Amino acid sequence: MKFDYVHDIQRAYRKLIDSISKPGTISSLDEESRKLDLAVSCNKSILVLMLMLLDTEVTFHIAGQEAENISRYISQLTYSRVAPLEEADFIYILEDVGSKELESAIKRCKIGDLVNPHLSATLIIEVEEISNHKDLVLRGPGIKEEKYISISTEARWAALRAEKNIEYPLGIEMYFVDKEHKLLALPRTTKITK
Repeated sequence: MKFDYVHDIQRAYRKLIDSISKPGTISSLDEESRKLDLAVSCNKSILVLMLMLLDTEVTFHIAGQEAENISRYISQLTYSRVAPLEEADFIYILEDVGSKELESAIKRCKIGDLVNPHLSATLIIEVEEISNHKDLVLRGPGIKEEKYISISTEARWAALRAEKNIEYPLGIEMYFVDKEHKLLALPRTTKITK
């Protein structure tokens, strides 16, 4: 079965919205990803999110070994423009990026301003595995009491995210995707503790 650029992206979008509105909820993009047949060496779920989120109105930046090739291809496909990390609306961090580079991306990305907090960056990060193991505790809007998550990465992303999001409504959104095509969204309003 072929990837339907309307219906499959709509289905994936509903899953993303569900993950955003209920932080800690892990959705699966496996069905949509399996159908996608693009000549790009990248996690297919990341590609689904690129097709969903990128258009002529936004900019993006990709960090990874194949960043230049993927950026050129995605820019032609979506008409979105590549931008420096500090200016990009969407930042895609591929799994081959080291912890230091991921931490640097979090530190350098934009957080919007008080007049336009929506002009912040969204980071989409590829990791080995996402689960509901009890490594980190989530609290905040969309969570009844608390939820638990575990994200396999060496990076100090949670502490850096807390620093970026300290002055609400300024801050960043983060989406994590793993090798099994699981998706986890962390809006800026979600508080994370150990």
